[in-house]
Amino acid sequence: MPFDHDSLPMRLFTASHGRAWSPGDIDFSQERSDWLALTDDERRLLVRLVAGFRLGERGVTHELAPLQIRLRHARWIEEQVFVAAQMYEEARHVQFFERWLVEALPGRFGVDIPYPDFHGDIFSARLPLAMRTLLHDDSPEALFRAVMLYHFYVEGVSAEAGYTLYHAIFERSGRFPGLERGIRLIQRDEQRHIAFGVHMLRRLLAEHHDLAGVFEDQVAVMRRFAEADPDEVLAGFQPRNTPFGLEHGSYRQSYLDKLEAMRRRVVDRSP
Repeated sequence: MPFDHDSLPMRLFTASHGRAWSPGDIDFSQERSDWLALTDDERRLLVRLVAGFRLGERGVTHELAPLQIRLRHARWIEEQVFVAAQMYEEARHVQFFERWLVEALPGRFGVDIPYPDFHGDIFSARLPLAMRTLLHDDSPEALFRAVMLYHFYVEGVSAEAGYTLYHAIFERSGRFPGLERGIRLIQRDEQRHIAFGVHMLRRLLAEHHDLAGVFEDQVAVMRRFAEADPDEVLAGFQPRNTPFGLEHGSYRQSYLDKLEAMRRRVVDRSP
C-alpha cells in the first residue's frame, strides 16, 4: 500500500525534515555565568523546572513505542511513520536537557546539585499504564485513552503550560540564551506532535461515535490533573514570593486554558 503523502501525518513528517536540529549545535557558553548570577531560590526553581522537563521527556521517550506497534497492527501506515519520527525527536529533547544540566551547572547534577523531589505519578504510573495497555488491548478506546494522555494532556496541556514559565524567566531575567534557544526548538517540535494527536483523536471520534462520551469523561479527569499538577513545579515557594516574579495562580490558570484550548481543537475542529 503506497503512502498518502497528502495526509496530515505525512505532511507533518515531511515538515520535520527541514526543521531538524542538534542539541550539540546550541551555544551554552553563557549559561554558567548566568547561573552563578542567580539567587539560591532562583537556582532552585530553575533546576526544578529543567529537571521536571528532563523527567517528562525521558518518560514520553520510554513510553511511545507501544503506540507505533498498535498503529502497525491497525495498518495506519502514515501515522506509524510519523510516530517513528516523533520517537527520534523526543530522544533529542532528552539529550538537550541532559546536556544543559551537565554543561550549565557548576557541579554534578544529582551529586553536588541534588535531584528535585517530585511526587507526581504521571510518568511513573499513569502514562506507562496507558501506553503499555496498547500491547494487549487493540480496542479503539484503549488507543483513544493513550493518545488523550500522551498527546492531549502531557504535550498539549502540561508541557505547553510549562513553556509559559520558561518564557517568563527568559523575558524577566534576560539570561540563558542557550536554554531559551533549545526550548523554542523543542516547542516547535511539540507543535507537530500535538497536531498529530489532535488528528488521531478526530479520526477515532469520526470512526467510533461511542468515544464521544469517553472524550468528555477524560477531559473532566484531566481538569482535576490540571488543577493539581502545577504545584509540582512551584512546590516549596510561597505564592507571593516566587522567584522571577512567577505567579502560582497564573500558572494554574494556564493549565486550565490549555486544557480548554485542546478540547476545542478536537471537538470544534479549530486550528
